[in-house]
Amino acid sequence: MKAMQKTGLMIMVVFAAALLAGPAASQAQQAPAAVQAPVQAAPAPAKDKVLATVGKDKITEESVFAPLAMMPPQFRSRYETPDGKKKLFERAVQMSLLSQEARKLNIDKKEDVARRIKEMADQFIVQELTKQEVMDKITVTDNEMLQYYNQNKASFAKDEKARVNLIMFDVKDNATQQVKDEKKNLADQALARIKKGEDFEAVAKEVSQDMRTKNRGGNAGLFARGKRIDLYGEAFEKQAFSLPLTTVSDVFQGKNGYYIIKVMEKKPQEQETFEEVKQRIERTLKTEKQKTAMDSYLEGLKKKYSVKILDESMK
Repeated sequence: MKAMQKTGLMIMVVFAAALLAGPAASQAQQAPAAVQAPVQAAPAPAKDKVLATVGKDKITEESVFAPLAMMPPQFRSRYETPDGKKKLFERAVQMSLLSQEARKLNIDKKEDVARRIKEMADQFIVQELTKQEVMDKITVTDNEMLQYYNQNKASFAKDEKARVNLIMFDVKDNATQQVKDEKKNLADQALARIKKGEDFEAVAKEVSQDMRTKNRGGNAGLFARGKRIDLYGEAFEKQAFSLPLTTVSDVFQGKNGYYIIKVMEKKPQEQETFEEVKQRIERTLKTEKQKTAMDSYLEGLKKKYSVKILDESMK
C-alpha cells in the first residue's frame, strides 16, 4: 500500500510540474536566437486577487492562470473552460502543498536539486535577457524585405505542376520475359478499350495494379517535377510534363511496370508576389538579424566578463 501511495504521489508531482511549469520550461530550453511564430496571449489574470491560502502561500489568480498565456492555442482551450480553470487551481494548490513540504525537508538544498533549480532559473532569466537586449530590438523594414525579394525571386517561383490519372501493370525486376510480355499485352488491351471510348477512370479502377491510385480511378494527384520519380520513374514524369492536356499516352515502361497515363491538369510555373511571401521574408530576415545580433552581444559579454578556459581540450 505504501508503495502504491508513493507511486501515486510521484505521478501527481510530475503531472503538476508538467502542467504548471511545462509550457514555460519548454520555451526556456530553446536556443535564445531561435525565432518562433508568436502565440496570441490569453487575457492577463489579475495580479493581486487571492484565490486561496495554503499555509504561508497565497494562491493568486495570476499564479494559477499565467501559464495559459504560454500554452499553444490547442492546449490552452482545454483550460479556459470553468472545469479547466478549476483543474489549474487544484494543481496550483497541490503544487503549493508539495513545494512547502519539500522545502521543510530541505530537499531544495540537496546538491543535485539545487543545481537543477539554478539551471532552470538561468534558463528563464537568459530567455528574458535575450528578449530584452537582443530580440526586441530587431526590426525589419519594408524596403529590406522588398530588396530581399528582388534579389531572390527565383526562390519564390511556384514549380510547374501536373495532375495525371494512371493505369499500371506491375512487373517485378526479376520477372521473366514471358511475364513481361503478358503484362505488356494487358496494358495494350486497356489502351485499346480507352481509345474505343471507355472512361479512363473506370478502366483504371477495374484493371490497374497500382494500389495507391486504383480506387481513385488512377488519380495520382497534383505534383511538381521530381515528386513522382521515386514512385513511378523518370519516363513517367517525362510523359506527364510533355503530353498536352487531356491527352492519353501510349503504353510505356516506367518504374516497376507498364503505364498508361492521361494528363488531367497542368499548372505553369508562377512567380509568387511580394505580398504573398512578405511574412516569410520577414521571418527569414529577423532570423538572420537575430543571429548576428546575438553573436555580437555574446562577443561584448566576453569582453565584459573575462573568460578563461582552463581545460586545453575545450579550446
